[in-house]
Amino acid sequence: MDSREQFIAWLNDAYSMEKSQEETLERHAKDAEADPEVHARLTQHIEETRAQAETVQGCIESMGGKVSKVKSALAGMSGAVQGMTNKPAGDTMVKNAIADYAAEHFEIASYRALIDSARSLGEEQIAQKLTTVLRQEEEMARFLEGKLPRTVQGALTEAGR
Repeated sequence: MDSREQFIAWLNDAYSMEKSQEETLERHAKDAEADPEVHARLTQHIEETRAQAETVQGCIESMGGKVSKVKSALAGMSGAVQGMTNKPAGDTMVKNAIADYAAEHFEIASYRALIDSARSLGEEQIAQKLTTVLRQEEEMARFLEGKLPRTVQGALTEAGR
């Protein structure tokens, strides 16, 4: 596998990551219906995530690659399972917030690596597109970080009743 093929494989990983996150975020947004601000931001990020997947798919295709159907199918299953894992818990919002915050930071690291890879291959247009995605992921991580203390306090208050 040469460096361009490796880059395309990594882009496919990012595409699968976004498809998996989409389903997880849909479940987490449903869980957050009682908190209009969090629900609205998760709903917005679902749309961003869909657009991010399309952006990554375009990058794959511009490099002459194809989206991996196997990775996409596995991502869908992974997202469904991840989205359900916290359901029975009374502290669902806290666990969702932690999982989403961690996922955003994984995505941030992934996009930083992809941007460096694109630049190393002379693919500046792809690097610019991925930088736009990176900024959205960073914004979502900041939002989640800001909401985490309130979410934790809410769960502790509820548990104390």
